[in-house]
Amino acid sequence: MTTKPGGVLRLRARTGTVLTVAVALVGLLPTTSQANVNRYTVQANSPKPAVCNNSGTIPPGTWLQNKPCGYWVGTAMAGSSFDVHQTNPSNYHYGRSLGNNNICAWIPPGALGSSPTASVAESCSDATKDTMSHRRTLGHDFNAAAHDATDGTPITVNPACTAYYNYYTTSTYADGSLRDPAGTPGSTVMYRFTTNGSNPAVVVRDSVIGWIFLSRSCVTNWRGITFYNDND
Repeated sequence: MTTKPGGVLRLRARTGTVLTVAVALVGLLPTTSQANVNRYTVQANSPKPAVCNNSGTIPPGTWLQNKPCGYWVGTAMAGSSFDVHQTNPSNYHYGRSLGNNNICAWIPPGALGSSPTASVAESCSDATKDTMSHRRTLGHDFNAAAHDATDGTPITVNPACTAYYNYYTTSTYADGSLRDPAGTPGSTVMYRFTTNGSNPAVVVRDSVIGWIFLSRSCVTNWRGITFYNDND
């Protein structure tokens, strides 16, 4: 160690010493790791969310929603898996539904088995959670303005059409295809909105089956319904 004119302190070190110090510093650098979350099995006849003023059960499994007490976006079928990423104070769970849809969504309380079946890598982000909470991410031609808690509006459909429990293909909610047959609807259903996608479906509530998807071509009479396309 020497001092040059001007008082600048200089350190002389052998190459091997510098390398040793560099390796030690690398060991101190922060590392990133992906969190693990618990996977559970979806139960049949799960309760509807009482926190949202609903009562009764959901025979095929449980609802998938875009946020707690939000829009219905599909059904997590009984026996399928759900990865719990987050749980809010009312016990709604956010995570990935691993049925035939494989999307990030929220499910109501009381729908999962008591014990996890596996520990898996986290796969649903906060960014996805925020984006899907906005209704225009899901679709268009809503039957009511944003933040209006109105139920569906009556429309007439072809009862020969098949109803389905799921449509969306990815967590972008940009497209999909009808899947998980739910039976045949009545001739009058309660229309809520039309999905995004090149072959869109309509989200409706049947008095017997509950919330379902139908091909938009199944609609025979809109009954003069007014469509709303405002953002929330």
